[in-house]
Amino acid sequence: MKKIKVGIVGENPQNDSDAIRSLLLPRAKESVEFKVILKNLYGGDFDDEQNGGAAKKFLRLLKSEVALEELSYVIFLRDTDEKVNEQILNFLHKKDAWFKQANQEIAQKGIFFLIIAELEALILSDIDNVNKIFATKISYSKNPLFEDKPKEFLKQKTEKSNRGRYQEKDATVILKNLDFNKIYQNHKGKRSFQSFADQLKEAGLIDF
Repeated sequence: MKKIKVGIVGENPQNDSDAIRSLLLPRAKESVEFKVILKNLYGGDFDDEQNGGAAKKFLRLLKSEVALEELSYVIFLRDTDEKVNEQILNFLHKKDAWFKQANQEIAQKGIFFLIIAELEALILSDIDNVNKIFATKISYSKNPLFEDKPKEFLKQKTEKSNRGRYQEKDATVILKNLDFNKIYQNHKGKRSFQSFADQLKEAGLIDF
């Protein structure tokens, strides 16, 4: 059976991209392979700061790697680093325009997940796992989509943990142990993990 190869591009390949890959792998269909690509590029390399949109180098390397790896799809992960508001949820965001440009470069093979506000919002979706890993007793029942600064929240709440305060490099290990169903149920609404997972399921890449 020929594998359907899916690339993952994130602002931090060792954290964001690999963490999402770890989360999706158990749900991947047998014919699907998730692969982190553009491992030497980071968020600051994605954008053309002077002219807006995607950086030419990023687009060139993206197109080359998609062709080289024979990718059928590419998942794009971008943080908003902004408080959720009506503009982000319901209207075109500057990173939507960025994705449109990148997607055109690869013949519309892209699937976009605009993460509000940061990857750590997904971690808050399964707070029981956080408590288990850090030996804490954090209580959290909100929809983490609306958490302004999830990374700072986690750092503050794990400050006195014997494991040590949460760091970005912990994301991959934590996401490997998260309950997919809890994230799907708790991180919901427009631009949520739930809507992202539904896109992947519709494309025949994962099942749940």
